[in-house]
Amino acid sequence: MVIFLIIMSIAVVGINGWTLWDSYDRTLRATHDQAKNLSVSLARQAEDTFLQVEITLTDIAREISGKPVASDQLEALRSVLRGRQAILPQLHGLFIYDAEGNWFATSGNTIPVNANNADREYFIWHRTHADPEIHIGKVIRSRSTGDLVIPVSLRLTSREGRFAGVALATVSIDYFRQHYSYYVLSERSLLGLFMADSTVMYVRPFPDSVINTSLSSSPLFTHALKASASGSGAWRSAMDNEVRIFGYARLNRYPLIVAAGYDKRDIQAQWRADNLLSVVLSLSLLAALFLLGFFVLRQVRVSMKNHLEMTQLRDDLTTINHTLQALALVDGLTGLANRRQFDIFLEQSLQRSARNQEPVSLIMMDIDFFKRYNDAYGHVAGDECLKKVGEALLHLPHRQSDLIARYGGEEFAIVLPYTGIKDAAKFAQRAVEAVRAIGLPHAETDVPGKIVTISAGSYSCIVKGNGPDARAFKEHADQALYQAKHSGRNCGISTEG
Repeated sequence: MVIFLIIMSIAVVGINGWTLWDSYDRTLRATHDQAKNLSVSLARQAEDTFLQVEITLTDIAREISGKPVASDQLEALRSVLRGRQAILPQLHGLFIYDAEGNWFATSGNTIPVNANNADREYFIWHRTHADPEIHIGKVIRSRSTGDLVIPVSLRLTSREGRFAGVALATVSIDYFRQHYSYYVLSERSLLGLFMADSTVMYVRPFPDSVINTSLSSSPLFTHALKASASGSGAWRSAMDNEVRIFGYARLNRYPLIVAAGYDKRDIQAQWRADNLLSVVLSLSLLAALFLLGFFVLRQVRVSMKNHLEMTQLRDDLTTINHTLQALALVDGLTGLANRRQFDIFLEQSLQRSARNQEPVSLIMMDIDFFKRYNDAYGHVAGDECLKKVGEALLHLPHRQSDLIARYGGEEFAIVLPYTGIKDAAKFAQRAVEAVRAIGLPHAETDVPGKIVTISAGSYSCIVKGNGPDARAFKEHADQALYQAKHSGRNCGISTEG
């Protein structure tokens, strides 16, 4: 019996050890494949993005190269530029410069006085190179709007073959920022777009300060890309010294690189969490086998069976209980806290404010002209609109102590403990801007831009002994919301008591 137990124990340990190692190896290989596939997918997206821009520039250059544009035709040319920009969401602007770098035409509303772009890198490049292909430059800050953009330019040539100017399209960095934000990744995982010379164009989740920095020392550029145009590998990132599993792909038409990196620590943590129960159960089985197997083997089997059944029943009941509790406090459509959780949290926050004499703020928000949206697009689209607004609010930078909730219908609410009117006003403005940034079309709204917007009203105070209760607190915030609506909507109004 003892020899049998020893043999069985060794077998169990060996099999479980091999199984765990195989599971870990398969997890890493699957992550390599996932990273490579994601990078290839993003490379295709980037290639399509710049191909559309190239076609647009080529068409514009074909229309104007080699022939003068009369002054009475200039407005028609500007209309063409504006029309092309409206078609492509990635475009920040379209511009045409003459041979001296002076602004000739733009998709914008006005041309700055004495504007000249002869000092820009792309202009110097085309003036000194007769290359007919497009040129993609480093990220620059737009002189007309101040936004970060990628300059994509094409040389204009006169009938005599001389340099006649530059046609420029600027691709918004925010276009890639928004597209990359759609992917659900861990906080330390990254998605990046780079120039072939290792210059950073945009990397999620790093700040814009890394843009235009060089990663020439990264293994991506020193080894990986020299071996193959696309692939995967694990190395320490040159940006933050974190080890990641990278997938990378070089664009076929353009000198650009796309990379997707999964943080290895997160992968290992998830693998440990997935296999922890298996390890615990295996060790428990071995311990029970050694302690009880020497006495009554039959009784051991019965006891273990009963124990496992009770454990499973307890876990099932616990899971069901947690699930029911979560469902009772979460809005089923948006995934935000529901009205019940909001009421409980607001009451607790007011009590805490009164006890600690710390400020508390409440922001009430309402989707502008939502009934018109439902009438125009239908209730299914209305539900999708509510989901997108909820996602935008949920992704606002906030503390764990804050609560973002769906108050009811098209109304949302945010409770900000330990927050005074100044910070509440900033938060409300960020909420308004975040929803506006979605860019969801709303043809029936009275708000300029014809997109879905919200109005926000906040109320802040330190609850005193006779301070406002939850009902009065909400009424104050509602009054601020009404002021925002009367002020033209698509804005936030903040008050305090």
